[in-house]
Amino acid sequence: MIRRGNVTHGSTWKRITAWSVVALACGTLLGTSPAAAEPRRNLNRGVVIDIAGAEAVLYEVTEKMYLLDADGNVVPPDLAVVRKADASLFGWSRVGNPLCPSSQLITNLALQACSVTADGIDNISLWTGKGNVDGTFAVVVQDDNVVDAPEYVVMNGSFAGQMDLSIRPLGKITGTFTSAGSSPVPFCGTFRLPFQVAADGKRQNPLRGQVAYYLHDDGVTLIPVQAAEKAIGMPTVRLELRFAGNCN
Repeated sequence: MIRRGNVTHGSTWKRITAWSVVALACGTLLGTSPAAAEPRRNLNRGVVIDIAGAEAVLYEVTEKMYLLDADGNVVPPDLAVVRKADASLFGWSRVGNPLCPSSQLITNLALQACSVTADGIDNISLWTGKGNVDGTFAVVVQDDNVVDAPEYVVMNGSFAGQMDLSIRPLGKITGTFTSAGSSPVPFCGTFRLPFQVAADGKRQNPLRGQVAYYLHDDGVTLIPVQAAEKAIGMPTVRLELRFAGNCN
């Protein structure tokens, strides 16, 4: 974590202590009993795309993918039966669900949302496009650097579930989120993989600096990828999440 400006070590630890109190109020950071929290102090964290109907939205910032044979060995594409990948995601969650249980954790004032990171590993069959996924997540708030993204962990947990990428560029995921010290909560979600549209109307892989789209649930309508949905100029995979009863 890079620090800038004239922030002293004393002010840094005061800020961290204050956010630790907030985390304890949610009963999540250390798994201890709730305690009184100080009023939230944070900044509106830039432009965030509000996705109607989604309770949380995460974007795939990085991914490392391997092709494996039936014995788990890394092989060329023509010998592979499974793709295994680990990815890091970043995004936001509305207040009132398992990823943003308290308004004390808000980092985006305009959207009234928390900042969330996640790291997951999936194992997907190349024959069916289906498989499993598991990983960890964290709710983060701003530390002493008001310019970069939120980074200080105030709540964390794990997730596990099943993925279906057989209908790319759409995908589905179901599973459970489990915050530290809490019971599992069901979730469901939709992946939208970005693509370009060629002159003949066919979809193709997106290129840096070119117009890219996500596909609507109807399988026809194009959703333009916004600037805030790109990482270092490249369009990202978008994951829209819902929880518990909203998955019906």
